[in-house]
This record gives sequence, C-alpha cells and structure tokens, in this order.
Amino acid sequence: MRLAVVGGGIAGLAAAWEGLAQGAEVTVLEASERLGGKIQTETDAGRVVEHGPDSFVAYRPGALTLIKELGLADQVISTQGTRKVQLRTRGRLYPLPDGMGMVLPTRLGPFVTTGILTPADKLRAGLDLVLPRLLTSDDIAIGDFLGRRLGRGIVRKFADPMIGGIYGSSVDELSLDAVLPSLRVNEREHRSLMIASLAQGRAARRQLRSTGAATVTPGAGSPFRTLSGGLGQLVDALSDALVARAAVLRTGVGVRALELTPGGTRLTLHSEFLDADAVVLATGPAGAARLLAGPAPDASAALAEIPLASTTVVTLAYAAGAFPGPLTSHGWLEAGAAPVSGITISSAKWAGRAPDGEVLIRAFIPDRVGPIARAADAELLPAVRAHVEGVLKATAAPLGTWITRWDGVMPKYTVGHLRRVATVEAALEPTPWRVAGSALHGVGVPDCISDGRAQAQAALSVAGRRSGAPSRST
Repeated sequence: MRLAVVGGGIAGLAAAWEGLAQGAEVTVLEASERLGGKIQTETDAGRVVEHGPDSFVAYRPGALTLIKELGLADQVISTQGTRKVQLRTRGRLYPLPDGMGMVLPTRLGPFVTTGILTPADKLRAGLDLVLPRLLTSDDIAIGDFLGRRLGRGIVRKFADPMIGGIYGSSVDELSLDAVLPSLRVNEREHRSLMIASLAQGRAARRQLRSTGAATVTPGAGSPFRTLSGGLGQLVDALSDALVARAAVLRTGVGVRALELTPGGTRLTLHSEFLDADAVVLATGPAGAARLLAGPAPDASAALAEIPLASTTVVTLAYAAGAFPGPLTSHGWLEAGAAPVSGITISSAKWAGRAPDGEVLIRAFIPDRVGPIARAADAELLPAVRAHVEGVLKATAAPLGTWITRWDGVMPKYTVGHLRRVATVEAALEPTPWRVAGSALHGVGVPDCISDGRAQAQAALSVAGRRSGAPSRST
C-alpha cells in the first residue's frame, strides 16, 4: 500500500510512522518549509524557547508511547519543584485551592476558604446541591450548563481560565458533549455536580492511602511532561526515524486536489501528480475542507463549519535580579480582564529552560482576550510587558523577546461539534481518505498523535479492502 500524508505536523508525522508500521510506502507532503506544525522549538544562548506547545499530559498515552518507540524515554522530564499554580482575579494572585479540578472541587474545605471566589459566588455554587437535573439530550455550551448549575462565578474564575485556556475559546461556546462529557455523566449519576466531584475526590484519596503513594516528590501532582530539549526534539527524532525507514518527507509541496481513481487516489500537486492507495489529511479543518470540497462535499461542509481561533505567544527572558526574589511559581491564569490569558514561568516549571541567572516567561494572548490580541507587535509587546512586569514587580527590561502568532489554526469545539465529526466520518467511511489531527478528536499533542495513527490504520484498511490486499496489522 502507498500512503500519502498531507500535512507534516505532529499528527501527520505520527500517521506516517503508523503507515510504516503497517507495511506501507509513505510520502509526507508539507506545504510550508518546515515540519512539526504548531510544535516549534528554538534554542538561543542557552534558552529553550517554545513557540507553540511546551508539554503534554501523561495520562493520555499517545505521546509517551511514541516517545518510547523512538528511544527517547530517558529524555522525558517532569515539572520541577512543588507544583504551584495561581489564578489572578481582582488584581491579586491566589493559589489554586487544593483538590480543585478544572471546574469543581474534590475537597470542600479549600473551596470554601479560597479567596478566588466571593461569598456570593460560593453561595450560588451551593445551589447545585439542591437543583434537579437540568440536561436534556441536546448538546449545550459548557458555560451555559455550569452557569445554570453553579453560577457565573465558577464559570468566570475556574472554567473559562482553565478549559478555555486549553481549547483557545470561551466555555460559553465550547460543546459540553465534545469537551467535557463527564459532566453529563456526573449529573445523570449523582444529580449534583458538587456531590459527584467530592465523591470522586474521596475515592482518589482512599486509593492513594491504600497504595501508600502519599509522598510528595518533585513534579508530584502534575500530569505534564516534556522532553529535555523541548518538544521540537520529538519532531526531529520522528522525522529522522521516518527517513531512516525510507519514508519520503517533502516540504514546500502543497496539494491542490484529490481524486479517487480505479487504482486508488491521485493527488494533484503544483506541477506534478502523486498516486497513492490511501490518504491522511492532517492539514487542519480548513485545508481538509478545501481538498474535499469536490469529491466529498458533505465532509467538506462539516469541516468548514468548525470555527478557528488565533493565539499569540510572547516569550520574555529576564535577568533573575530583575525581580525582588526567586520566582518559584509555575505561573498563573487570568480570571478577569487582562491583556493575556495566562503566564508560564518556564524556567521555574522545567529544568534547563534558561541559563543560570535568567528567568524565561511565556505569555499567551488568545483572540478571546479582546482587541489587544490583534494589535501590531509594537503595541502588543509593551502591553504584555507592562502586565507581566507589574504583577511580578520587575525592575529591569527583558534581555530578549520573541513573538509568535498562530492565526486561525486552533479548531474550536463549539456546540454541535460531535454532529460535525459524525458527518465527516460517515462521508469518508467508504473512501481510503481520513482526516487526522486537532480538527475532530482532540487538541492536545497526545490526542493528535493517537488520532494520526488511528486514521492511518483506517485509511490503509479501506485501501486494502479496495485492492484485495489488506494492510499488515501491528
């Protein structure tokens, strides 16, 4: 089987890796001049600057499995120090309450005493304990559901900073069924979301006590992992391994059209054709919609309905002496009006991210923070600096600055997302074509890796049935 992968981000490279495992001949076509997609790591004078994602969660196995297959397991690092994350509201930084999840508390005491919520916020959240079940079978926005059950204080100060930060969108438009289906299960089984979360917390603590896993170690409590040289290390190792196994990786090559033929698929490139038996489209929803507009219009229309968010990453390097004391917090999320949605102090969170005597900070400016996100660099950078330096009481200018803009590349899983996913999958099911990456099934690095691999298997399986030569199973 011949597998063509359109798009050389992490999902596309993972699809190529799986294609080789299935015994296919693999060609990756990437329209830009570099591989890796949103993963882009730069080293500069001992600093490891991540222009895109800087880590992945360990509880989703896709990334760690691939890392082990590439022989990089010894390069995986956890967060350093004791995890300390804060929320900023009403002009102050507050520690995240112990036992607080993305939305709900697993311990009542810290929730009751936290200064993040006002007394009125807490009283309103308490109504959840007596409210009846509210959900129907229809999808609903997370913010709408949580607001009705727990009040807008929980939405503004926990759900929106934490969930919105992951998905690049306000929870007032994100789909409950696509993003947090567990909340539907919790309401169905417990009626009250608070009761469900507290019960889960008690069960988790009993499990910890029974296993004796109560010792606090560096990185304990944090699900995040990365590689010692940054996530770009994964892209480099994967690209090298693909080439070593005879995959063809072509950059600067765009695909203009797809066509099913009696013998498979013909891809029209800028000045040539490429024939393949199976195709994985790892281009993002807009690129996939364009290529499928003619041969699979229903899939194309559903993909075109997926809205795309933009975000900007500003990285700042300072001398450690620019601050009143050592910065030990891993950063904070903004729960109110600010020119940023959150800050990561990379040099405190990860070992080896800055030279001794320096502090490396990343600021995130998604379009949902308002007009500043679309401002020119000359306006954006001073606004971000003023905010960061004001909160951290910096007394000196940064030693270096980096600005990376990601325009219209983050799919938003808005209400009705699962319907769109079903439409795409139904339309492509009889074809040897599949859509992979963050467009449909998850936006995190492990999700994209797992989806790339799964879609490569699916495309090759259909191609095998069409040709009468099934692909090799792993």
